[in-house]
Amino acid sequence: MRYFEVRGPPDGVEPQWSGEYRAEHRWHLSGVDCPRFGPWAWMDAFPSVDLSSLQEPVLAESKGPMSVAEYSRLVALIRPFVPPELPIRAGGSFGPMVGTARGRFGPITCWPTWRVLLREDAVDLLKAEGLRGIIAVRMELRSRRSTMPALYELEARPLARLHPDCIGEFKTPACELCGKPESFSLPPKRWLLRSSIPEGLDVFGIDGANPRVVSERFVETVQRLGPSDVHYRELPAAD
Repeated sequence: MRYFEVRGPPDGVEPQWSGEYRAEHRWHLSGVDCPRFGPWAWMDAFPSVDLSSLQEPVLAESKGPMSVAEYSRLVALIRPFVPPELPIRAGGSFGPMVGTARGRFGPITCWPTWRVLLREDAVDLLKAEGLRGIIAVRMELRSRRSTMPALYELEARPLARLHPDCIGEFKTPACELCGKPESFSLPPKRWLLRSSIPEGLDVFGIDGANPRVVSERFVETVQRLGPSDVHYRELPAAD
């Protein structure tokens, strides 16, 4: 099986679709001010995680970096609602995106680079074809167009890893004080660690990196719905 990063259109390429949106996830964790590393935040997004039963107003507000103690308190509150294999990190977002949209959207949209949206007919087709790992959460968007099709955010869980050889030495160590994981700059030439690829899934994310990864089955299926303003970059795998 071949795998691809989903990316927005290259610079200088005129988009075919006019769709734009402004939205934020319903709940989120602020960044952490670590005594050792200073302020930091991750960019995880799990729109399928429902925190509506938590009576914690701070999760619905966007604030500056919080203390390590406050971060630890909030993580303990959120943990029962998040699947155990998923990380909870400062800067993470949860729940559906809420906001506004205008224009016309293609079958798949990648904007910004760490977020992939699907039109409703694309979600229906992917599921009808039996693709696995399709976690698509309907966005709560207001629009002046009554005929605008529903849009869904594609959740890409960070289950795979980049190969250590492509990351090299450009890494920041983990921190036992604030829970900050090991981090690295995304290398221009990159490939997956084959043993980390989740078997059978057609969508997943990369731990510690932004790219959303899809299988060739995913690409072929979505392309049946016509052109989109996205670019697919193949990600090879190695042992």
